[in-house]
Amino acid sequence: MNKNRKLPPGVVNFVFGLGPRVGQTLITHPNVNVISFTGSTMTGYHIKKATAGLSVKLSLEMGGKNAAIIFDDVVLSKLLPVLIRSCFSNSGQICLCTSRLYVQRGIYDEFLAKFIPEVKKLKVGDPFNETTNMGPVVSKEHKNKIEKYFEIAKQDGNEIIAAGEMDANIKATNKGYYIMPTVILNVDDKSKLMTEEIFGPVVCIVPFDTEDEAIERANSTQYGLCGCIWTENLGRAHRVAAQMECGTVWTNCWALRDLRMPFGGVKDSGIGREGYPYSEEVFTEYKAVCMNLA
Repeated sequence: MNKNRKLPPGVVNFVFGLGPRVGQTLITHPNVNVISFTGSTMTGYHIKKATAGLSVKLSLEMGGKNAAIIFDDVVLSKLLPVLIRSCFSNSGQICLCTSRLYVQRGIYDEFLAKFIPEVKKLKVGDPFNETTNMGPVVSKEHKNKIEKYFEIAKQDGNEIIAAGEMDANIKATNKGYYIMPTVILNVDDKSKLMTEEIFGPVVCIVPFDTEDEAIERANSTQYGLCGCIWTENLGRAHRVAAQMECGTVWTNCWALRDLRMPFGGVKDSGIGREGYPYSEEVFTEYKAVCMNLA
């Protein structure tokens, strides 16, 4: 391959600006015929509405409120490191992050006794420091938004456990928009904590009793991006995965991806799929050419 090969000028363009001005202009421009968007559900639906009268194709990867169902036959020592990553990577600011944990009642207390100490080990600080596990959230506005959910938890009487270890330099200077990794217990399924995308280092943990109950509760949000199943029972894994209303299900793992697999959500988590060949129809046009050779 020629390393000096370059794309012709104008093939790829970066346009910077705020959504109401630059974004709105782009999505409604007559020369734009495909829009591929990754972001919030609210913005995704705005794009869908704004382009309803236009001949434009859409691929929308929107929000998520991803659930993990943890059955009582799991080996906790195997799942804990993966679960910590799935909940708190990039300070929870990944659309794939797990924010709801449904733990079977038989191991609920044991799970909390082992999960919370692992959360407390997370080092929060400068993301350029190699010993840091969790950096800041993206902005002051986003920090304020996350903290509003803590107020909801207090008003509802939920148990809030703010864990982690703050870097001494960050604590002394008070610079950056940091949120400590937070676990919230005793949350009602209808609470905004369980139904709205917080997009931060916050995870709600609740017990469940039966398989059918866990599936129904995991599916009870407007979102359907991805989910996780933790079990040693292969038959159960297939059974539950088939019933989870989401675009991707991981069993005994998280964020294992192959770009040849379809990626996207259902319900309010998106329209269309990324990954070849599943995105081909969005970015190409099929044409039928018929010839009479007689």
